[in-house]
Amino acid sequence: MSLDLGKIRALEKIVRLKIIDISRKSTGIKGISTELADLREYVQGDDVRFIDWKATARKGRLMLRERVEEREQSILIMLDVSGSMGLGSGASKLRHGVFASAAIAYLAIKDKNRVALATFSNFVKDFIGFGKTTRHLYAIFDVLVNVKPYGNTDIEYSVLRVLPHIKSRSLVMMMTDMSDKPESMRRAFELLTLNGHKVIVFHIYDPEMYKLPEGVDVIIFKDPSTGKEMKLNVKDPMFKATYEALVHAEERKRMDFIKKCRGAGIDIMPIKTTELVEHALIRYLTVKKRGFLLK
Repeated sequence: MSLDLGKIRALEKIVRLKIIDISRKSTGIKGISTELADLREYVQGDDVRFIDWKATARKGRLMLRERVEEREQSILIMLDVSGSMGLGSGASKLRHGVFASAAIAYLAIKDKNRVALATFSNFVKDFIGFGKTTRHLYAIFDVLVNVKPYGNTDIEYSVLRVLPHIKSRSLVMMMTDMSDKPESMRRAFELLTLNGHKVIVFHIYDPEMYKLPEGVDVIIFKDPSTGKEMKLNVKDPMFKATYEALVHAEERKRMDFIKKCRGAGIDIMPIKTTELVEHALIRYLTVKKRGFLLK
C-alpha cells in the first residue's frame, strides 16, 4: 500500500498540536498527557516509583502519576462522509470529523489499543480493520486525508455492512450530522448495542448554518446530495417566519429523538463543529477510565 506520507505527517502534526492545546486549557479533561495517566497528590503508602518529580517541583508538594491499566481494547471509528457533511459556515463538518477521528485513533493506538476505521454515506466506502501499529495508524490517516463528501446518509445499511467485521466487544464512536431517517438510525444504534458494543454518537452540527444571512435579498439553497438549487427571497416576511418555524420544529424532533435513544442506552451527544475534537477526546478517555470495555 502506497501512503501519502506528506499529507499523513501534516495531519499527525495538526492532531498532536490540537491535543497539546486542549490539554493546556482548563477544560476539566483528565488523561491527556504524554503518559495518558492521572496526576494526584501523594499519600503515605503509595509506590514512590510513580512520583512525578516535574509535577512535584511545579506544585511544591509530592505528586503521583497513576498509571492506567494497560489492556488491549477495540475502538471502531465510524465517520459519516455524506454530502451534507461537506457543508459548514467555516470549515466543513467533515473536516472537523476528520480531525476528531484522527485524534482518537492517535491516542488509542498510543495507548496500545486496537483501532478500526469505517467511512460511510449510503454505503461503506473505506474500511480499515483493527490494528495497533504506527503503520496501521498511518493507514487510517491516509484514508482520512483523502475523504471527500458524497451521497446520502444510510447509517443502518452501513452498520449492517460493518458489523460482521467487529469480532470482539468494542467501543464504537460514530461521527455524523444524522441527516438520515430517525427510525432507521435508531435501529442501527440498537443493533450495535444488542451485539454488546458501547456506542457513542457525536451528532455534529453547525448552528451558524441555519441562520439566514443579513444584508442580502436573495439566497440560493443547494441540496448537497442532489445538487439541485432553489432561489429564495429572504426579505419576504412569510418566508422568514416559515423558515424559522421549520428550524425550530426540526430542533424539537432532533431533541425528542436523542431523548428516546438515551432511554435505550445509546449515548448521543449534540456537538458543535468547533467543540468536536475536544469532546470526542473527553468521551474516549471517560469510557476508557471507567473500564467499560474491560468488563
